[in-house]
Amino acid sequence: MVELGIDFYDIAWFDNKWWYACNDSEFPIRVYNGNGVLVESISSSVLPAAHGMTFDTDGYLWVSNINTDEIYKIDLNTSLARTTWGSIKSTF
Repeated sequence: MVELGIDFYDIAWFDNKWWYACNDSEFPIRVYNGNGVLVESISSSVLPAAHGMTFDTDGYLWVSNINTDEIYKIDLNTSLARTTWGSIKSTF
């Protein structure tokens, strides 16, 4: 793996890219290709902070925010629409 020089909490592999939950107040999610080139990022306006993350089999990005005790379900295909765990668990 390429050394990126970033401080991160978690990492996931999806769509042939490395997804990092970073210690960054402006872009808490950064996405790199296999050569270590930044190709995407998710702004803190969508996701205030990211600590843990994973992808499910439907392609949703799940991210935890320990600052607010929230879990986000992010649909990357719909302009980064997010749903918090509070609204998801009410459907069970």
